[in-house]
Amino acid sequence: MPMTALLLVPLMIFAALAVDVGAWYVKADRAQKAADAAALAGVVWMPDITKATQIAKDAAARNGFVDQAGCDGTPDACQPTAFPQVVVTRAGAQQLRVDVFTRGEVFFGGVVLDDGVKMWRNAVAEYVLPVPLGNPTSTLGMGTETAAGGFVSNFWLRAMTECESRSTGDFVGAGGACPTNTNPNHRDEGHTFIVDVPLDGVSYDIQARTTCAEFGGDQANASMRFRLFDTDDTPLDDNDNVLATPLTEVTVPRPSVAFCPLNGSGWSRAADPAPWVTIGTVDRTGRYVLQAKNPGYNANIRSLYSLRVVPHGQSSTCTRIGATGSSGCPNLFAKDYLTAYTHGQMFPTGAIGQAQLYLAEITAEHAGKTMQVELFDPADGIDNVKIVDPKGTRVDFSWHTIDCLVYSYQCGRGDLGSPSSLIHQTCTGVPCLKQETGISFQDRTIRISIPLPADYTCLSTAGQPDNCWWKVEYEDTDANANETTTWGVTLVGDPVHLIE
Repeated sequence: MPMTALLLVPLMIFAALAVDVGAWYVKADRAQKAADAAALAGVVWMPDITKATQIAKDAAARNGFVDQAGCDGTPDACQPTAFPQVVVTRAGAQQLRVDVFTRGEVFFGGVVLDDGVKMWRNAVAEYVLPVPLGNPTSTLGMGTETAAGGFVSNFWLRAMTECESRSTGDFVGAGGACPTNTNPNHRDEGHTFIVDVPLDGVSYDIQARTTCAEFGGDQANASMRFRLFDTDDTPLDDNDNVLATPLTEVTVPRPSVAFCPLNGSGWSRAADPAPWVTIGTVDRTGRYVLQAKNPGYNANIRSLYSLRVVPHGQSSTCTRIGATGSSGCPNLFAKDYLTAYTHGQMFPTGAIGQAQLYLAEITAEHAGKTMQVELFDPADGIDNVKIVDPKGTRVDFSWHTIDCLVYSYQCGRGDLGSPSSLIHQTCTGVPCLKQETGISFQDRTIRISIPLPADYTCLSTAGQPDNCWWKVEYEDTDANANETTTWGVTLVGDPVHLIE
């Protein structure tokens, strides 16, 4: 009995090591999984921290950790007396941190511990916004006019009337109201853009101008209608913004015929003389939805227009890359599809044959995902289409047509050189997305798939913001290409992920 009494304490300690410590590891693992689940569930409601907190705590409760009163808002200084504690805090505009404080139960270790072991696990989740589709300035579709940082778009935004056939290049705006031109991709609202206003206390004017209307017909009515919708408390969901009444609705008329750069005068003017019209003035940070539509029904009217965001009452634009770049520059980009018009004559001598246009911003957090580029009606008069990464490298890719597979559109056509009308190729070393005998991309949607390597990074230059912008390059050796096309860029992969 004396020997048993002497050995009882070390035996209990060894039992505690075998049972209690193991139980603590299990409890800590459960706490980490609960923190992960809570952060992932709540982050999609950011920056609405109240809603995000509620959803995160509900997720933690479903995983066995029901929050007790105590430490809300102060995770680093939390000294809980009641367990568990679930503390939810904002880690960034699109980031949410969840801390779970709990206690490991004591089974055999009561001889040395009377209230268990305190544990603390945390997770930070991030929601990645849709890919910005456009260019790195606060302008979009400026033609040959130079914007901030010396950038030139070399394309205009374009919108067709609803009676225009989609085969003219407008993937979502044309072919809606006229039965003979039915377009299954048509959207009554036209084209959708996002205006992302920074948190800097500055009021901004959102402006548009209607540059020109190609062809003849009802030139006087070649106008563009714009609707601006307010930001809301779900900035990661843009679809609900348009359910509200627009902040403004403005029709921007087409100016004098003399302003039109397509009337035979070429592209000699560096500045576009068409007047800017303010669609709305905003002074709150957030994501504003802007809709643009050609409201006419004359099939001969194809409007060109431009957009920009400038400080209220000013005309200065800004850029997010380069020596003068700033992350605080307002972001103006197409939500999912961008219809553009470009021409070989728009590019300066020396650039002909390698005309590069900004496509989309793909940040390093997308490493390991697959980038999908959709080009509708590409390569009219163009020798080759190439995709260029932020470091200037022309990347290998595979492509296939998706009209039948995805859109069920004109599946009986065989003008791609195959009765199935589903053509695909892999381009390695040399570009292969080009028009050849028996192959036409007219009225076709090409999907390009580009796997992003696990170590994908942007172009970093000392003293400048990272450049994560990809480009599309048209090879046009005779400078006579006349291209209206619609681009789309998406990423295959979950937009919600853990970063800690």
